[in-house]
Amino acid sequence: MPLLTVDPCFIYKYKKFCTLIAVFFGVLTTPLWAQQAQLSSETKVSLITASPGNELYTIFGHTALRIYDPKTEIDRTYNYGTFDFDTKGFYWKFAMGNLRYFLSTTPYENAKNTYLGDGRTITEQRLNLSPEQTQQLFRYLQTNARPENRYYSYEFFYDNCTTRVYEALNAVIGDSLRLQKPINPAKNSFRQFINSYLEPVPWVKLGVNLVLGLPTDEIPSGSEMLFLPNLLKKRFANAKIQNADTSVALVDDQTIYTPANKAVLNPPVLTPKLVFWSLFVLVIPLGIAFSNKQSLWRWFDCVLFGIVGGIGFLILILWLFSAYPTTTWNANIVWTLIAPIILYVVIHKKKCRLQTWKLTEPVILGIVFMAMIFFLIHQDIPPALYPVLVLLIFRGWMCFFMSKPKYATLLEVNSN
Repeated sequence: MPLLTVDPCFIYKYKKFCTLIAVFFGVLTTPLWAQQAQLSSETKVSLITASPGNELYTIFGHTALRIYDPKTEIDRTYNYGTFDFDTKGFYWKFAMGNLRYFLSTTPYENAKNTYLGDGRTITEQRLNLSPEQTQQLFRYLQTNARPENRYYSYEFFYDNCTTRVYEALNAVIGDSLRLQKPINPAKNSFRQFINSYLEPVPWVKLGVNLVLGLPTDEIPSGSEMLFLPNLLKKRFANAKIQNADTSVALVDDQTIYTPANKAVLNPPVLTPKLVFWSLFVLVIPLGIAFSNKQSLWRWFDCVLFGIVGGIGFLILILWLFSAYPTTTWNANIVWTLIAPIILYVVIHKKKCRLQTWKLTEPVILGIVFMAMIFFLIHQDIPPALYPVLVLLIFRGWMCFFMSKPKYATLLEVNSN
């Protein structure tokens, strides 16, 4: 039997009409299905965990729920991690925490083939839910999937595709769910957990660690530990359901589906550590040997302090205006916003050397004070930035020192 095909030109030409028809039938039929569908006693609920993929948005893995009823032929996945790439201002909305995620439903085989086609391993854990709990979960998901309920505000650690699945199951199982002791004996923070996934993408890891603030260094406890797909999978593997007189394992059995070609992320050759240490080794000796080449170093300082100051401005914007609580109280603002002060000195050094030198002592005292605050609140600087920090101190010291009138005059005499 030939497949039904539709001319793409037709779809484009009548896009609005087709959209209205699809929305009409979707709104008309979905609530009816949600109300009328009665699952059989043979229905199984599964926790679906997909391993990380090659795309950046798949790097932490994924969690979904499967409901399979062989009698009614319902077999679909419920996915809380759906978003629209075509959203206007996608990246800005994502950065500011205003991108809406939503619950989508997909035939299970389609989702399975997509994950395997992307080289992602699938772990299916079939859960030991009673028929009543299964029906209740089905109604919960169907209600959440309605257009008026499906959207939510995504958050890295506290509200994502994995935490939403746990909340759905917890709403059904309730107090009878018994999770084993927390699987965090090393007392890892949120930042340490996500950094282990970001190793193959060091530039992304650097950016993430720059913009996420002190809340990221908190140690998750209780249900907060269930913010990553693999963590939820491990916790459920040892969990139990406590009934009146008996206790049964939450996971009845497990199936692992392995792709033909597993997704692999290869780290780039030019890592931040390599680039920044190479810059450090090059600039420090040249800065000492050719300190009188003021025009050259002025351009270099403008680029260095301008980029760092721009990062500081971004951190400030995210701190003040982003909806993510994890971008607040970011200690990286201490050293990144010092850069514009030094940049001002670089640009105006010739015009106001005396005034600039008078500013040196309060600026240095301010830097020391902010550095003390930085170290007291225990937020780690990404190690790849150590050489950049030394460069900032070195070039900043040179700028302020050479703005001293006596030194500047001596330097001009020697250069003549």
